[in-house]
Amino acid sequence: MNASLSPKFRFGAESKAADVSFSSPQATFGEKQAPLTNAEYLRQSCAQMHIPVGPRDHSECPYRVTFARYAPSDMEACHQAIEAAYRQVLGNAHVMDHERCGVLEAQFADGRLCAREFVRGLAKSELYKSRYFYKVSAYRGIELNFKHLLGRPPLDQQEVANAAAIQSEQGFDALVDAIIDSAEYTEVFGDHGVPYVRSFTSSSGMSMLNFVRIASLEKNFASSDRSKGNDSLIRSSLASGVSMAIDVPPAPEYVAVSPAWVGNKPPADYEKLWRGLALVGAAHIAGMLVNVVSQMLGIHALDRIPAMFLGL
Repeated sequence: MNASLSPKFRFGAESKAADVSFSSPQATFGEKQAPLTNAEYLRQSCAQMHIPVGPRDHSECPYRVTFARYAPSDMEACHQAIEAAYRQVLGNAHVMDHERCGVLEAQFADGRLCAREFVRGLAKSELYKSRYFYKVSAYRGIELNFKHLLGRPPLDQQEVANAAAIQSEQGFDALVDAIIDSAEYTEVFGDHGVPYVRSFTSSSGMSMLNFVRIASLEKNFASSDRSKGNDSLIRSSLASGVSMAIDVPPAPEYVAVSPAWVGNKPPADYEKLWRGLALVGAAHIAGMLVNVVSQMLGIHALDRIPAMFLGL
């Protein structure tokens, strides 16, 4: 089926579920550095356990990525990763040049920050807080934190309650750290991957209700999270644990017309209209050419034709 005919496309599923990564060739971060946080210490400790590739229990080692991922290191990949991070973390909202986090971008490009830390910096920036923390309800902010940083909505009411407890007791930055340092973020995105919306596919251990919830949060491809209100969109679904109704964006107008084409030919009515317009246009151009030529030859008999049509 043509992707443009799929309801998934109208939510931006095909175009937003992109895996973008970047690893600077001159990176100065890594496992050999002394850990500065508990999360870094746990990740480094788990890296020495040589856990085999494959499914595992996060309780065994929640900070270990179990598969090797290739991350390009060229500057084109760097620019793509930066733009993808802005688009995902800032909720598809337009960012003016003077609003961009230039220091973070420079540190990411020269290897002082990995993609994980670049995303962390964006989420803690005043740019993010001014849009998705200060001006929205607490419930709305938390559901957007999960969407922007994990690429999915909260799984249930308990997950929202746990996040709310961290935010109220330790602050907004602590909640960002808890999400980015989580086992799920580490396994899905690692150090070099940029988060992306991923609930349009069936992820292991996740209910299919997440498809409906992410569709409600996304609405459509072109809109940003700033345009969807300041209150929660999925609170009732999380509280009740039941599905919710979503408004499927209307298909583009050309999709409704295109099935009428048969054998690469337009519908008969459209073809008649096109031919009629072509004939009228050709006659008008021919009249203009005759008039120009007559004027050049000094023949002014045609000057009276417009007046005759007007009855003058």
